[in-house]
Amino acid sequence: MSSADRREQILDVTHDIVDAEGFHAATPNRIAEAAGITRPVLYQLFGDIAGLFVALVDRESERAGIQFARATSQLVGIAEEDRLVSTFCGVLNAVDEHPATWRLFLFPPQGAPPELHQRLAESEELVLRFLQQELERTFPRMPDPEYTARMVHASGRELLQRRLVDPTHATTERLVALVRHVRTWVLPTRNLTT
Repeated sequence: MSSADRREQILDVTHDIVDAEGFHAATPNRIAEAAGITRPVLYQLFGDIAGLFVALVDRESERAGIQFARATSQLVGIAEEDRLVSTFCGVLNAVDEHPATWRLFLFPPQGAPPELHQRLAESEELVLRFLQQELERTFPRMPDPEYTARMVHASGRELLQRRLVDPTHATTERLVALVRHVRTWVLPTRNLTT
């Protein structure tokens, strides 16, 4: 196995442990045993356990960022009023396809390194900026798009968390219907633009 493949394998094993039990359960001995390697290999590739955790956070942060970018890049041809709904649908699909990645950020596990919280803050700022820009572009006369973006973000986060926790009741159809309803209730028409 190449060192790049071995590195990915160790990150996968670590992510599985962290996802199931939290960072505190991902000890060097447990990771090495689950990956079928020795501890020196782990240290050779990551330096120490903190380096491994940072590498995991960085990898998953990049994955989530790519998935969010994919969701927002599919907006071409979508009616302006439906762009936020379409974005939510894209992120919801990403959550369904990669639940462990999104659990890491929507439910930060116990013992998470500070880098996870830093990446969370950075990604939240990017998402809030995206939402505010979409609101300002679609509804230029909307009062307080900054705080409206914060409300949309908090609501969307809650719905994505419900999807991860209780997918039987928080079905895709139910969540998308709710988001569509709320969009028409909060942003009923484009008359805010005139």
